[in-house]
Amino acid sequence: MDFRYTPNELMPTVLELYERLKPKLGEEEARSLLEYIDTSVEHRAASKADLERVAAALKAELREEIHGVESKLREEIHGVESKLREEIHGVESKLREEISAVESKFHEELHRVESSLRTEIHSVKADLLKWSFTFWVGNVAVLAGIMFALLRGLPR
Repeated sequence: MDFRYTPNELMPTVLELYERLKPKLGEEEARSLLEYIDTSVEHRAASKADLERVAAALKAELREEIHGVESKLREEIHGVESKLREEIHGVESKLREEISAVESKFHEELHRVESSLRTEIHSVKADLLKWSFTFWVGNVAVLAGIMFALLRGLPR
């Protein structure tokens, strides 16, 4: 069974209503009732101009609301942007401080290692001088002994 109807099938015509109401109400009363309904419907029905005015009013309201939402969103975006900039600057300054601290520690450690190496080099130099002096003193003593033995062994 198909339940789709056209408006003409659902609504009786004015003539059909008149014919149905005439036996029950009388000819004059049926005509008066139908005229009253017709004028009442015409007065209460929205005209095209009414619909256009409502559409224009709705468009204006929507534009205002969209503008309001847009300005609120712009404010929120500006607020978030400024907060992000502040946070970035904070992180940047913290990183600079940390880098400065690391550089300071690196320079301190480098100075400590350098002074330790200098001390070690001086110690090695001193040891080399001692051993070198001992070597040459030993060589001179051996040569002096050999010369003394040679000079003693020579006939006079």
